[in-house]
Amino acid sequence: MEAVSEMVTAQATGECLHDLITSWSGLMPQAPAVCFGGAELTYAELGQASGRLASYLRKLDVGPDRIVGVLVEPGPGLPTAIVAILRAGGAYLPLDPAYPADRIGYLLRDAGCELVLTTGALAARLPDTAMPVCPDDPLLAAMLARLPAVPDTPVTRPGNLAYVIYTSGSTGAPKGTLVPHEGAVSLVRHGRDAYGVGPGDRVLQFASVCFDVSVSDIFGALGNGATLVCARRATLADPRALTALMQAEGVTVADLPPTMLPMLDPLDLPRLRLLHVGGEQLTHAQAVRWCDADRAVYHRYGATETTVCCTEHRVAAGGGTAAPPIGHALPDVRLAIVDDAGRPADEGAPGELTVGGAGLSRGYLGRPGLTAARFVPDPDGPPGARRYRTGDLARRRPDGEFDFLGRNDAQLKVSGHRIEPGEIEAALATHPAVRLVAVDRCRTADGHALIAFIVGHPGAAAPGIAEVYRHLRGTLPGYMIPDLVQALDELPLTATGKVDRRALRAVAAAAR
Repeated sequence: MEAVSEMVTAQATGECLHDLITSWSGLMPQAPAVCFGGAELTYAELGQASGRLASYLRKLDVGPDRIVGVLVEPGPGLPTAIVAILRAGGAYLPLDPAYPADRIGYLLRDAGCELVLTTGALAARLPDTAMPVCPDDPLLAAMLARLPAVPDTPVTRPGNLAYVIYTSGSTGAPKGTLVPHEGAVSLVRHGRDAYGVGPGDRVLQFASVCFDVSVSDIFGALGNGATLVCARRATLADPRALTALMQAEGVTVADLPPTMLPMLDPLDLPRLRLLHVGGEQLTHAQAVRWCDADRAVYHRYGATETTVCCTEHRVAAGGGTAAPPIGHALPDVRLAIVDDAGRPADEGAPGELTVGGAGLSRGYLGRPGLTAARFVPDPDGPPGARRYRTGDLARRRPDGEFDFLGRNDAQLKVSGHRIEPGEIEAALATHPAVRLVAVDRCRTADGHALIAFIVGHPGAAAPGIAEVYRHLRGTLPGYMIPDLVQALDELPLTATGKVDRRALRAVAAAAR
């Protein structure tokens, strides 16, 4: 195995994500790359299927920085489609089959995406402006079988675009983050070097492909010669079914949100040797419950704009009661705490966390103003370097690690999802009975939930939760639809005329 590792290390310099994966097709062709529903896809099979599909995409002029959509249910077809797009030189745009058709249409239009890899069963969900490519169509399948498994791929460089992931937008519309290969490749290599992820490991794909943690799941497995364990979304949402899957498949590596941890028993998962937790603050009780001599638990922090993860903290069993910090910077990442004017904060003082170095995305698709506001010059880097303003408040500890202190704006984190309440508010404001609306989160027994505070028009009743669901389900994904609705006569305001979110949370707490 040491010889294999040395070969991959030698080959990896300057490579892109798909190069890391295809190298394993030659080194371990019969090793399992993907498993789903009891069946396995070997690295050789993944290489051949993705290569032939990439050859077809090349005939459709897919090349560097061209965006291709992926609308595929979880299973072997999903990583095959993603790898094919990358091998053709393109960048993938993940689309969740559970999204409303209107949202899928918006994402495709905003990204200027015309081609979508999908299936015959899902193609009808695409707008007329999109061209579906369905490998499960018998005619196309026959054509693919005759194409070369090694595509005539143009030169793709680490700085070329690898994927576009949309996150919630404060203006009422989601925004696409442009992520090149280099940051994701660095993350994959860190998984090998720091955690020893490699052949023999079995990595759970828990995150939806529309969330950036899926990049760590998929490429952290396939880029390091491990096996990617896929499951239907119903299995992932059911703690008993998920536990049974992880036991049956011998999952050794997983990345889970804190909200999932109380629903699982670590004693049921003795083969799980490495657990990453992120998306929301990990509590001390959750952390120590999962730590033992045979399992490493890492609290990780990052954003789509910083390629999934930029800090990590290895949790130690026992000791104190404080929540774990978000940790130290990953290799080649620079962290700085700044004040409101962008100047370095005093040592140990709270301020906005900024991120520079490896892993920074290009910015936002078609939004130069927003890109310039969030990606600012980095005085600590080489000429032209940038740093990303996270909007998160943090503090550097005496030991050099960082504590997370919350947001400096209205953005919310709920069940690991990054949500701009303005996007939900804009959608709710289109309801004819809504005069004013504010969306926030409230604490529940299971974690946090979204709550909509609604002021109706004079003489009209504000819509209840059932009506809110009906109004939003055709526009927003399920995780952005409020769990609770609170009718108010007026929204509480601060002295400056802004919505008083502290007062709203007090109202929510009093009502429960």
